[in-house]
Amino acid sequence: MTREQQIEQEARDLWKAMKEGSPPRGLHGSDLIDALVRGSEAPPYERLHSPFLRDSQIRRPR
Repeated sequence: MTREQQIEQEARDLWKAMKEGSPPRGLHGSDLIDALVRGSEAPPYERLHSPFLRDSQIRRPR
């Protein structure tokens, strides 16, 4: 699977998890993800604002 195919699949799966029905026609990959997050408020995440956050508590892609 190419990188673009993986982004496309994950975007479609994310859409289905967050919305009802199929994604809109014409939106693919990063455009689909942008449509999902545009205008939505991210839930508060206190750990990011914590002075006790350490590098060891942050997971980064390898």
